Amino acid sequence: MQIAVFFTDIKQEIIANLKRAKHEIKVSVAWLTDEDIFRTLTQKSEAGLDVQIVISDSKENFRSTSKLKDFIQHNGKLYVATQKFLHNKFCIIDDTTIINGSYNWTYYAQKNEENIMRISIDKNLTEDADLLKRFSQKHNFFCNKISKLISNILELETFKVTGKDAYVILAQIDESEISLRQELEDDVKTSFDQAIAIQIPISKLLLDRMKADGGGVEFIRRILHDEMTSGDMKSGFKKLEEPIPHRVDLSLEYLVSRPKYEKLFSKEHVEFCKKLMKKYNL
Repeated sequence: MQIAVFFTDIKQEIIANLKRAKHEIKVSVAWLTDEDIFRTLTQKSEAGLDVQIVISDSKENFRSTSKLKDFIQHNGKLYVATQKFLHNKFCIIDDTTIINGSYNWTYYAQKNEENIMRISIDKNLTEDADLLKRFSQKHNFFCNKISKLISNILELETFKVTGKDAYVILAQIDESEISLRQELEDDVKTSFDQAIAIQIPISKLLLDRMKADGGGVEFIRRILHDEMTSGDMKSGFKKLEEPIPHRVDLSLEYLVSRPKYEKLFSKEHVEFCKKLMKKYNL
């Protein structure tokens, strides 16, 4: 494996590598609006190469659809990710070169501080073959699981209306998650206060550990990981379990089992906590 890193002249490096393609190009990028890059991809498709592109359903990609239509009309395969927001920026060329980095394939990206890595693959090496496999599998997942293959160029016009306002949506998602994480931390502190008020000996030092772990979500994830791995509940949960009636409704596990906080944790974490709460009719 040989790796080269580029912080300048990134567009020129991408185009140069695309032009060297002999058989196949697989592209997975969030934004592809640079017509010079698109023209190169179209020329390669027209020359008989298998060219597959997956882009996000962000409206920015569809403000001008002429380049997209030209690509499809020259046998290019265009996929639009609609099930999840695609934020990757990589391509695979002839199964021998991977380009990956922060650079979106747009004119605007040339004005930013960006980077790409060009990885030259030797498929005879296990490490190289594994890396290639992982990138290829991810590209195939994008194409086959979360994207729509555009077979009719008229479909492109609909994305001008139905496409996402990506920057706005991503900002809203961040704001929503920040708010939800803070609500979780507030609920954890409330549960601790309620447990201490009824004389269950929960140490408030755990709240300091929660802060040191980077917040409530990371703190709880670590505890759940330990419990799920060892099969033994932490002492804090056991103390809430002891009173008659029990007060496991004040536990961290109870909070994770609530629909409100499910999105902050993995499916495995949530299922573990829900199953646990069923034992206590919660």
